[in-house]
Amino acid sequence: MKFDLNKFKVCVVAVVLILIISVPAAMAMEEEIVGAVIDNGVGYAISANSGEYLVLNKDLSKYVGDTVAVSGNVEIGADTLSFDHINSIQVISNRDLIDPPSAQSHVAG
Repeated sequence: MKFDLNKFKVCVVAVVLILIISVPAAMAMEEEIVGAVIDNGVGYAISANSGEYLVLNKDLSKYVGDTVAVSGNVEIGADTLSFDHINSIQVISNRDLIDPPSAQSHVAG
């Protein structure tokens, strides 16, 4: 049986393409981010010191204004950071503790 260089090249290219496609998915690691939940007009996001993380496929409306610790898989895009899957959300402090409603003061006079 004669060695076919063209078939070998096709196989090598196919293996390289499979690796290129599968490596980013394999590199997705769980991260924990602590930040404030905001509605940025596009959706809900976690605003942290390291950037703004758009949250996909999860309604965080009840957490807006709260400081939370979120763990999940972070996707790094060209212009965005986003959570494509959230494993847990823990409220660190809620909006009322961070920014309490202003109390009316009574001045004696």
